[in-house]
Amino acid sequence: MEQDYPQPSSVFTELLHSPLALVSASRGQRFINYLVDLATFYAGMFAIGIGLGIVAVAIDNQAILQVFDGPMGSLVAIFIMLCYYFILESTTGRTMGKLVTRTRVVMADGSKLTTSAVLKRTLCRIIPFEAFSFFNDAASGLHDSISKTRVVKMD
Repeated sequence: MEQDYPQPSSVFTELLHSPLALVSASRGQRFINYLVDLATFYAGMFAIGIGLGIVAVAIDNQAILQVFDGPMGSLVAIFIMLCYYFILESTTGRTMGKLVTRTRVVMADGSKLTTSAVLKRTLCRIIPFEAFSFFNDAASGLHDSISKTRVVKMD
């Protein structure tokens, strides 16, 4: 009687693509992610500002721009930032920064990202001084630990 054993190549291929084989992104990659995402956010805000300025001139109503002075402008900026992270990470698991560094977000166990985890991750970004949570020993921030996610290198 002959026993069927899995081919060694298929076993190794399976191991390579298992969640355990995922390598976490380095602090340097995470910092570049942050810088690229920040630059993308500011570029988007600049484009929105130019668009609003054009609309204000076209309808001859500069008062529309005064709405964004003070706290309202900050709230709109925070809302746009949250939308940026939520939409991109929930649909692709990547932001512009992660595209540049070839990284992506997964659940802590390596499984596919859930929408609720992305929502938690996104909302954690408005915690004051959250960016300083990367100064601890691990290369993950508060938004990773609370949402039980991690950023990993892509193949």
